[in-house]
Amino acid sequence: MVELNSELKAVVDALNNEKTICLLAPSFPVDFKFPDIILDLRRMGFTKVVELTYAAKLINYKYINIINENPEKQFICGNCPTIVKLIENQYPDLKDNILDVTSPMVVMARFVKREFGNDYKTIFVGPCFAKKTEAKENSDCVDYALTFKELIEIYDYCEEKNILKNIEENKANREFDKFYNDVTKIYPLGGGVASSMITKDILNLEQVIVCDGPKCIEKAMFDFTNNTKYRFVDILFCEGGCLGGPGIVCKDDLETKKQRLFDYKEKSRYYEPNENYGKFVHAFGLDIKRKK
Repeated sequence: MVELNSELKAVVDALNNEKTICLLAPSFPVDFKFPDIILDLRRMGFTKVVELTYAAKLINYKYINIINENPEKQFICGNCPTIVKLIENQYPDLKDNILDVTSPMVVMARFVKREFGNDYKTIFVGPCFAKKTEAKENSDCVDYALTFKELIEIYDYCEEKNILKNIEENKANREFDKFYNDVTKIYPLGGGVASSMITKDILNLEQVIVCDGPKCIEKAMFDFTNNTKYRFVDILFCEGGCLGGPGIVCKDDLETKKQRLFDYKEKSRYYEPNENYGKFVHAFGLDIKRKK
């Protein structure tokens, strides 16, 4: 028999009684099959299902502007909440180098609240435990943060209790709401943020430090502090980037996980997004700053 803790029971209650939006982290192909996962999420009760590529696009756009406008300054990517806390606590002299742009989870939560309405509950699903703390710090827009493992527990619970919804297995129910295809699907990879910006000729490889995993953090911070040629640190706390997150169920090696992400990126090319979606105009006036 599946037992849920109080947080997961609250999520089940929201799925059954309120309008909800699933914010699905881009590392989802590691644990779930596309597009079946979207149908399963709707069966669980999610009213809308979105991925975070649009938020990543907005973040890249802001990063590019900030880096271009400050050619003499060095910057640290602020997407990973664990890294942000680590730098604030262990490298306080560098905290002002963290880009003042919030994470994809928070950007997308703010966007969908504005796009669809504040009466929707936003539920982030990803590979990271630290997102739970970040969600509480941004409770004005993120209502819950779950790991992939917890999502599976909720699905199993709903199945056991026979409360999965009868959703038609058509094409529309297997597609994201406001689907958007972009290079930012590689965000979960170590170096994924920098790679998606380098392709736009904003930075070159010699100006970037890529660090994923605790073992490389000290050296990355030393090199960043002592060599002004580095303009950007693309840094994630987990080894393998978000594909190595502790909330992932899959125990396969990193290369297998990467291949699943690339396979999804290729497959999703054939899904047409809403023709008006993905333009920056939709986000005009949206606050995506990290600091409050």
